[in-house]
This record gives sequence, C-alpha cells and structure tokens, in this order.
Amino acid sequence: MELLAPAGNFEKLRVALLYGADAVYCAGLEFGLRSGADNFSDHELTQAVAYVHERGRKIYVTLNAFLHDNDLVRLPEFVRFLEDITVDAVIVSDLGVMSVIQKHSRIPIHLSTQASCLNSWSARFWKQMGATRVILGREVSIAEAESIGREVGIEVELFIHGAMCSAYSGHCVISNYTAGRDSNRGGCVQSCRMPYEVVSNNEVVNLQPPVPAQTLLSSKDLRGLRLLPKFLESGIASAKIEGRMKGPLYAATTVRAYAEALRWLRTQPPETWLERLEALSEDLEQLPHRGYTEASLEQPAGADSLQLESGQQGEAELAGVVLEVRPENSLRVLSRNVFEAGTPLELLPVAGKPVTLSTTQMRDSSNQPLQRATPHRLVTFPWVPGALPWTVVRMPRRKQVQQQAA
Repeated sequence: MELLAPAGNFEKLRVALLYGADAVYCAGLEFGLRSGADNFSDHELTQAVAYVHERGRKIYVTLNAFLHDNDLVRLPEFVRFLEDITVDAVIVSDLGVMSVIQKHSRIPIHLSTQASCLNSWSARFWKQMGATRVILGREVSIAEAESIGREVGIEVELFIHGAMCSAYSGHCVISNYTAGRDSNRGGCVQSCRMPYEVVSNNEVVNLQPPVPAQTLLSSKDLRGLRLLPKFLESGIASAKIEGRMKGPLYAATTVRAYAEALRWLRTQPPETWLERLEALSEDLEQLPHRGYTEASLEQPAGADSLQLESGQQGEAELAGVVLEVRPENSLRVLSRNVFEAGTPLELLPVAGKPVTLSTTQMRDSSNQPLQRATPHRLVTFPWVPGALPWTVVRMPRRKQVQQQAA
C-alpha cells in the first residue's frame, strides 16, 4: 500500500519524501483546490518531478477544481506540459476536465474525492470514463472501500489523516455566501471553523456547555493510525494524508508516524502492533489539531466527531529545518521561529525517538555564540545522531517539557 503525502511547496515535498512517503501530491499555479498553498510554478514542477523520480517515488498533480469555460481555454497547454515532464497521474473532479486531459495527453487519471464517489456503481462509471484510481469520499468506510475496489476492479485511495469537512467532501458553499469565494474552485475560507449560535423563534438556544457561540459545523481532524492494519487487509491502494496548506512540521510528523507504523506492521508480530500504534499516536498529539476522530472509517461519524470549542490542541511548534550536516561536527538549521538559549528543542529523526538539541551552544553564521534566534536565520548547532538535510527541529509542547523536567 502506498503512503501518499501532501506537498504544498518544494520544501514540504523534500520533507515528506525524506520521512517515508511513497508518493506526493501537489498543484501548479492554477486548476487546483488549494489556492492558499504556495503551489508550484512550471519550472518548480519540472524540478519536482525529476527530484521525486530520482528517488524512485511518484508525484501526482491536482487539477481538481470545477472549471468554467474560460478556465478550460488554458488547460490543454498545461496538460501537455504535465505529460512532457512525466507526472505519474493527475487528480480530477470535473468530467469536462477529464475529457480535456484525455484529448491532449495519456496521463493516468485519479478521480478526486471532490467527485463524491461513494459506491461501486459510481466507481464503475468513472472507470469506464477512464479513471485508473478513485479517491473515495471521506464518508466511505474501510469495509465499503474494500468492497468497491474488489467489485469494480479499480485502485482505491482513502484518506487516513488530516482535516475533515462537515459537508459532503468539498460540496460546501458557505464560503460563496459569506466571503464571495468558491470553495469548489480553490477559495474556501473555512467558514465551518467559525463560531455560530443556534436561533429558534428569534431566540438563541442555550447549548451545553453554556458559551456564547460554538463551532457547530467544525469537524475534529481525522486520525486513522489505529486502523492501519485494516487498511492493509482491505487491499486499499493508497493511504492519503491531507494537508497541502500545512507546514514542514506537520508533513514530517504525520509521514514519519504512518511510515514507521507501516514498517512495523510489515516486519513485527501482530501481538506487538497495538502497543506500537498507540506510541506513534502519542507523537501526533503534539501537532496542533482540533481533536481527533476516526470519522467514518469504521462506522458513520456521529456527534462526537464535532469540535465544539474553537482553538487547537497540541503545542509543538516548528523551530527550523536542517539544511546542512557535517557528521560528528555540526549541523546548520534555517530557523522558522523565535527561540532563545536554553529553550528545549528536539530534532525529529526519520525513525526512532526525538533527539535533544542543545540551544546553549548555538552559533550564528559568523560562528559567534547566539543567545536568541529569530525567523529565517542560519543557526549552527553541535551535531546529533539522526540529523539529515530536511529533517525538522521542533519546540515540544510545554506539558511534555515540564514532565521531563520533573
């Protein structure tokens, strides 16, 4: 089974591959549903495809916005370009877009989750239309995904981690009305994350707990790590991590956890699986998140999948990304946050436990002692095991630091 990771820009692509992704998905500057992500210019896409293929991995490009005729005018040229640079597949929602791709290229087509493929009849139709893989809607369970793949004879991809939508995947139009931005064309402003009041007969309904407003439409984040054995047993072709708009720490932490879990499941006896999955799940708790749910992976998501309080859990922050390593000597980090001498930092290796990084010995680019790092500075640290270019350095959550100190 493929582990598929998001790549919002080239840095996150490198991070995802380093930590164990088998494939990445990204977008050009047009035609995708994550216009808020950095995305890739044509030159960057050319470089990205070469970088991914040199490492024996795959890269998919999203063309999953629902386009109007004036958008489609520019699409054929871009499709021919994608074929020339040999992308492994494109991800498509719109039947018209699929027709343009088939007319101007032979690129394999994966059906986006935005198309809300939820049953074998739909999957069979899209297979007849030329799709080689269907990315099923988040409303589908693992058991249903297995049945669809078996009955239709098509590759099935299923989300295993990331942000969730309370509407049928991608079909929410609240952004259109509240902000004049079309969520189905890359403009979602995440209206579901805002607090709302319930009004009946012009009176606000008192909810529990009694707060002025609650995020009544906000879903918890998906975490399917515990169910990874069922993903493998079901014959699902690809387990997908959401998050092209999230940072390098998210990419590193999620890919690392799922890749390490897959290695464990493939090499260790079943009686050890649960304990290992629970340990890896704990690392995912450090990431900023809206609580976790297994959503509809086993049974239809219920009211407990809603996050009724605004704000996020998890306090780990990105300190920086390693750019250069001199083994047994030093490593150089591009800082992404403010941290001072004495701040506890951890390097997140590709596998194994996080490694403490000493900020009392950090130096600036002139090799002078540094008391305070600010964003976008080159900071030198003493070498530690596990350091590689594109590994991330994090500031762990305060609760964990206090426990370690105690």
